[in-house]
Amino acid sequence: MDSGLSITAEKLVEVTARYASKINVKDEEIEKLVGLSSKVIAKKVSQKVAFWLVDQKETLLYCKLCGKGPFTKKGLYLHLTRLHKEEIKGMLMEELKNEIRTLI
Repeated sequence: MDSGLSITAEKLVEVTARYASKINVKDEEIEKLVGLSSKVIAKKVSQKVAFWLVDQKETLLYCKLCGKGPFTKKGLYLHLTRLHKEEIKGMLMEELKNEIRTLI
């Protein structure tokens, strides 16, 4: 059985890939995934992990995890969600743990 952090991280993988791909994410979308009380933490964690996923050179997007690219916004999003889903989930879990530790 998955832990609550694992489930939350799983829900945030696509949102994080969208942030990394420079695709607009509305706060309401995050709120639907994790609830009102966790929205701020989920957004902060997703944006932090997204920063580690993409390298931008001028208008071109590259994957920092494997170095592939250049990608369009949609192309990078699809690349991240198809090839690096588990890696992103692990990164999100670690950041969620760190955020929760700072609150306690």
